[in-house]
Amino acid sequence: MPDTQTTPRKDHKKWKCQVKVNDKICGKINDITKTMCEECGIRRKADTEALAEDDSVIGEMYRLDDDLTEHWKYFSPEKMSSRPSQSGIMGQGQQPDLLPRSEHEDKPSSAPNSRLNRDKIKCLDGLRGIACLLVFNYHFFWPWTPVIMLGYGAFPPRAPEPYWGWQSLPIICLLHRGRAMVAIFFAISGYVICRHILRLIHERKLDTAYQKLASSVFRRVFRLYIPPTISMFLVAVLAQVGVFKSEFSIYKGPDSHYINATITHADLAESNICVNGTAVRGATGIANYLGLETTAYLRNTTGYPLGNTTEWTDMLLCVNHTTRSYGPSQLYTLESEYEAQFPKNDTNTTKLVKDSSAMERLASLSYYDEDLDLPLNATNATNSLNLTWVQMGGSWEEHPFIHPNLTYAMKNFTRSYAEWANPFNFGHYHTRYDPHTFTIPMELRGSMLIYIFLLGTAFMKAKWRTRIGSCLSAYSLIFGRWDMATFLGGMLLSEHDIRRSSDLPPSAAGAKARGVDFQRTTKGTALRWAGIILALYFLSYPDAGAEYTPGFAYLSTWVPRYYIPLSGWMFYQAMGAVLLVACIMRSPVLVRLLESRFPQYLGKVSFSLYLVHGPVLHSLGFWIMPRLFDSFGKMGGYAIGWVILMAVTFYLTNIWNNKVDVWSVTVGRRVEKMLAEE
Repeated sequence: MPDTQTTPRKDHKKWKCQVKVNDKICGKINDITKTMCEECGIRRKADTEALAEDDSVIGEMYRLDDDLTEHWKYFSPEKMSSRPSQSGIMGQGQQPDLLPRSEHEDKPSSAPNSRLNRDKIKCLDGLRGIACLLVFNYHFFWPWTPVIMLGYGAFPPRAPEPYWGWQSLPIICLLHRGRAMVAIFFAISGYVICRHILRLIHERKLDTAYQKLASSVFRRVFRLYIPPTISMFLVAVLAQVGVFKSEFSIYKGPDSHYINATITHADLAESNICVNGTAVRGATGIANYLGLETTAYLRNTTGYPLGNTTEWTDMLLCVNHTTRSYGPSQLYTLESEYEAQFPKNDTNTTKLVKDSSAMERLASLSYYDEDLDLPLNATNATNSLNLTWVQMGGSWEEHPFIHPNLTYAMKNFTRSYAEWANPFNFGHYHTRYDPHTFTIPMELRGSMLIYIFLLGTAFMKAKWRTRIGSCLSAYSLIFGRWDMATFLGGMLLSEHDIRRSSDLPPSAAGAKARGVDFQRTTKGTALRWAGIILALYFLSYPDAGAEYTPGFAYLSTWVPRYYIPLSGWMFYQAMGAVLLVACIMRSPVLVRLLESRFPQYLGKVSFSLYLVHGPVLHSLGFWIMPRLFDSFGKMGGYAIGWVILMAVTFYLTNIWNNKVDVWSVTVGRRVEKMLAEE
């Protein structure tokens, strides 16, 4: 009996001792777990803010922290204290809940806020990546065809027929339009770079907002200028060692016939004898010579006789042609000459009356024959009939110079770089070492405008900041500063989304507590897709010749007078970019598409792709494309060349992204830390 009574008492004391020890151990584990959760959350928050400040597209490493933080929260002391015992859980046949909170549809209101704050930035990364890929297409076709700059059915003066290529149809043409993508870049940057600052302003943490604002201003220069500085320096060196062909061999050498336009002249044969050129009979012979299917559009030419023209259609004509650089942008040289010599309509002093016959007479008098080095004018024209047609070619682009020695090459590089890097030059400076980097100083100016605007309006109520920003954006758009208008438009979208997320009620019902969500109604869906179609149509505004293009001729009359004729695309594409970003972020289908793996990869390497593709196209591209055209024709050459150049570009893009771009993100932060006061 004594043994049977004392044994349970001893076991009970031993059990209580073990419980105390276990409680101490659990307390230690909970403290360690809580500390790890806090450190992980702080690190994730700091990295996410740094990512937003740098406008970087290398966000996958930071998104991993989001998931890790949520997983650690599962093991936090609060969760452990409220969770049933393991035996109880397993006894009910349930599994531990290890999903991040944002993955649950029935969780409290933190899920909608997390979605608005994180995933919209993620879908914009995908949109930026897709846009950068289309920029590659634009520059790939740039030297070889005028189609990328013209709209469907464009019929400019001196064209023997309209440009009917299906690839120029509205919206479809965006597969190879680059300037519209630049407007999208600006809208995305305006949305992203100010988001963390706007959130602090809405939380009325103004001291922190001003500190973040100062940090963003300082680091923005490093983020934007370090990668292109390195890339342009490498181009300058590689040009001297023979990686690039000379500009003369490209645009004047044997391969230039794939780039240059064809200028065709037709004169009456003297005494029915054609001494210089090819003899053809009337309009039908001209059409056959030009490779046309019909003679219906031959009237759209220079020197075409006025009045009854049937008398010459069966006459013998002497036809010859030359090739020279004449791209779509050169249409406006003729336009400026017309404005100088023909007055505006007295009844409407703000609009220029486009008199086609006057344009043709002017063109026939001002055409410059490169071979004869003599302008054709009324004093030296010997024939009463002098017809000229222009079949436009590709466009010229700045190409690296090859200098006689390295010293002079470095001097030229430093001069060109200084002119390019000047943020106060409001023109588009296309440097010889990579003309596509003209957008980088524009990015810096737009960023500084956003930061200055936030500095001056942080104390205001959100509604007044929105109203002032809207007026400033509209003012900039009308007066020709389309880039600043697009940045401000992106900032206003970010402001609206932050206000909307801040207004969401913290109820457990989530989306149901907000009532009927307009985005999910049939009317809301229809309006969103209508907005997307309108935005894509505005983005399809032709780079050149819109006033001669069906569907855009009327829109061209509404371009403000502060835009030169060649820059009308800026006005409409700026509006289209802001509208597209706004509609895409409210379309669940497009958001999921842009968050898929391939767009996210493109977004991750977009800055590197933007810097690498130009040198590849100007070096390897100008070497292989003429050879491919010789062997496989234009269409076969395009297909094979696109695959080869795209593969090389992506191979070098991955190297550049890992070695240069990722490193450049940290430079500004380290310099700031070194210079900052303790």
